[in-house]
Amino acid sequence: MIDIQKIKERQKLRLEILEKLYEIYFSGGPEALRKDRNEALKGTKKEIYLDNEHHKAYVYLFNRKLIMIAPLPGASSADEEILTIHITAEGIDYVENLILGEPLS
Repeated sequence: MIDIQKIKERQKLRLEILEKLYEIYFSGGPEALRKDRNEALKGTKKEIYLDNEHHKAYVYLFNRKLIMIAPLPGASSADEEILTIHITAEGIDYVENLILGEPLS
């Protein structure tokens, strides 16, 4: 039998990830293309995918095209690949529509 509480926890985790990426994306301010501007979550797979639930949440959001996941060019070592995770336009719309209570398309 499917555990309804687990479903709610997974939905909450995915929303927390999207909200974090949304905040990162817009935290740089209005200045475009500043050298120190950071619009992505960056870290090793071990840092980002804390456990199986986190890994599945990121994969789900990626498959729904709400986020993009890519290796950071030139920053990975042989032992640890560094990833960058960005929210997409679809992800931004999803978060804003959910927060504002508007219908999701």
